[in-house]
Amino acid sequence: MSTNEKPNAGASGQKAPWTVKRIAAVAGIVLLVAMYVVTLISALIGTPGAAKLFRFSLGMTIAVPIFLWIFIWCVGKLTGKDSMASLDLLNSNPKEREKMEKALQEEMQKENKGVGQDRNRR
Repeated sequence: MSTNEKPNAGASGQKAPWTVKRIAAVAGIVLLVAMYVVTLISALIGTPGAAKLFRFSLGMTIAVPIFLWIFIWCVGKLTGKDSMASLDLLNSNPKEREKMEKALQEEMQKENKGVGQDRNRR
């Protein structure tokens, strides 16, 4: 299944709709790539503002992803849907968390049985 297909699309192969989060992420990528290309061309041509443009690009390389993370996080909070930008990742998927807790409990029980058997052998 490709990354932009709905999990419950079945055999129809419907693609997931473009969401605000996805549009923001693609816009951020396009902005960063365009900024790098303009900076590179400016440096190769030797324009007088190339050094300032390079410093601007360095700053925006940090600022744009942070802004996008905050934006995606806010959209998730307003819509009530958690995403990778959520601060509460362990509670974002209750079914997966339940599986993880059961696996940990089983592992702990196996370890406890092994410890008990070692004591009986002595």
